[in-house]
Parts: sequence; C-alpha cells; structure tokens
Amino acid sequence: MEVAAVIPAHLDSKRLSRKVLRKIKGKSLIEHVYSRVKESKLIEKVYVASSDREVIDQVVSFGGEFIRTAKVHNCGTSRVSEASSNIDADIIINVQADEPLISYELLDQMARYMIDNKDIEILTPVKKITELRDINDKNVVKAVFSKDNKALCFSRLPIPHDADEHYKHIGIYCFRKSFLLSYPELEESNLDKAEKLEQLRFLYNGYRIAVFVTEYETIGVDTEEDLKKVEEILSWGK
Repeated sequence: MEVAAVIPAHLDSKRLSRKVLRKIKGKSLIEHVYSRVKESKLIEKVYVASSDREVIDQVVSFGGEFIRTAKVHNCGTSRVSEASSNIDADIIINVQADEPLISYELLDQMARYMIDNKDIEILTPVKKITELRDINDKNVVKAVFSKDNKALCFSRLPIPHDADEHYKHIGIYCFRKSFLLSYPELEESNLDKAEKLEQLRFLYNGYRIAVFVTEYETIGVDTEEDLKKVEEILSWGK
C-alpha cells in the first residue's frame, strides 16, 4: 500500500465541546470527514486515530476503520505518528477531524505530488488570501515560502509585513512514514510553543516542508456558527 489517511480525533476540544460527535444533517462530524476522504482515488486506507471509546464506537457504527492510540497527545501529528507504526504505507496524509468539506480532489493532488517526488518528506497546502480580514486574524495561519515552494516560516501574525499578497496555511499534511516514525524524537522550540504551530517544530529540527499552492478552500468547525454554515453548504448541494 502506498497511500493511507489518518484522521486524529478526540473529545477534548476547548472551543466546541465533543465536536467530532456533533451532528450535521443526521451524521456526526467525524463521519462526514471520513466519507469525504474515502472518495479519494489514491488513498487506499482511511483510519480514525483516537483514544476515546465514544469516538471509536461512532466509527464502528458507520463501518469505518480505527486505530486506538494513547490518551496523551498534544497535537494531531503526535497521534498520527503513533498510529503510523500500525500502517503499511509509505505516504500518510493527516486530515483534520473537523473539516467535513475537505476536498478529495485536493487530497489526490497532494498524494500524486508525493508519489512523483520521492525526495519530499512533508507536503502541505497553502492558499492565497483574498479576504482582508484574514490577514490580521490570528486563527488564520500565514505562510511564507521560497521560489522553489519550500516553507520558510509560518505565523499567526501577518507575514510578510506590508506585502501585496499573503498566503494562508491549510492544515493538511502529507508525510513519509519514515518522518512520522522519527517525530517523537523532535526537539520542541520556543518558537513552536509560542505560536502553537507544530509545523515550526519540523523546520526547527531541519526538515524541509514542501508547499502546495491550491485554490481549494476548507472550513474548520470550531463554533456553533461553523456547524450552521457547513449544514447550509451541504443543504445547497442536495
């Protein structure tokens, strides 16, 4: 197997309690995400990684596959790293559990890029910012990258300062399994702790992150308003 996807999920969300089990049009948030990822043509296996019995029971109820992980994880990559030791795949895509509108076309584009570029260990998408309010929104992570599409820095603040264009980071990652297995040994830095951005730990430890520029948009569910917005969008698609 070449490509698998892991959706790290837990019930300890601070902004929207138990959000992965919240219902949207009769289905749980985690089921929506799982179903979208399953539409991919290149992802051969999809797993939910969780330590919560209720999440695992929900995954089983809709026929999904899961990997049970330890309770103590401080970020999604840490949970995916643990799960990866049980997955026979060279490329593992980390998909956020709160993005029910994730595009399977984007996932396939990223998987294809990794398949065709064997030297890349980490790949993540960015999108040009078109809404001015996003530039100063600390919940929108900004990215700066080189001319050969390698990440230089990520920040919650507007970077580069006073520029004509900005790019936002979309929190999906393609990893080589070899990187994920080495992840627990990575040293934390003051930078990634201050910004609360795990990708800065990758850069601090000398890994290069390839950037994939996309036009696809994602909507993360963090509030009741986000739930309503996603439900409206899904209703339009009927």
